[in-house]
Amino acid sequence: MTKLIDLFLGKRTAQPCERYANAQGLFEGLEREEPDAIRCLYSKVAGVIYRIGKEAKLADEDIEELIGDCITIGLQKIRSGKFVFQGYAPTTFIIEIAKNRAQNFRRNQIRHQTEELKSGFDAVEEEAEMHTMEAADMMEQLLLKLDPNCRKLIHLKYFEERKDKDVIAEKHTQYTTVDALKNHRSRCLKKLTELARAVLPKSD
Repeated sequence: MTKLIDLFLGKRTAQPCERYANAQGLFEGLEREEPDAIRCLYSKVAGVIYRIGKEAKLADEDIEELIGDCITIGLQKIRSGKFVFQGYAPTTFIIEIAKNRAQNFRRNQIRHQTEELKSGFDAVEEEAEMHTMEAADMMEQLLLKLDPNCRKLIHLKYFEERKDKDVIAEKHTQYTTVDALKNHRSRCLKKLTELARAVLPKSD
């Protein structure tokens, strides 16, 4: 499954994202399967997926395969029309797929079931990926209702899994202390929770 990614990645350029200034531009590049767009996507998700893989205790070579698999799935969903641009970053979908697949990756490598069982497993996995896409879509739609600063704070923490001290040190936001960043993000999360309560069905 990773052969397509290997083909497109080839020798990575130093600045693969310079042509894709926003989420829509990146999505359109991926839709055309432009090598630079795939390199850009790789550069954006590889570090996050590496951390996800390490948390799932995967070997480095398995993590590389996981990264390739997730990008390939994203390209396949775009090509088939199952994943369309709705205003949010393609990286979100890829990272959510990685979180879902990392837990099952070992089983995927050592399966010895019959073809019938294998097909059944793949069908369950496909359904899980569709639910992942739907969940990511809903979350991004809620995030779009927040101001840009709140969206950035939440993405850095929960999607890119950046440490607060690193966010401050690398000056990704206007905040100069971890406490200030945490306080504002807390208010953002409160707004997000209120939005979610307004749109999610209420239980009886």
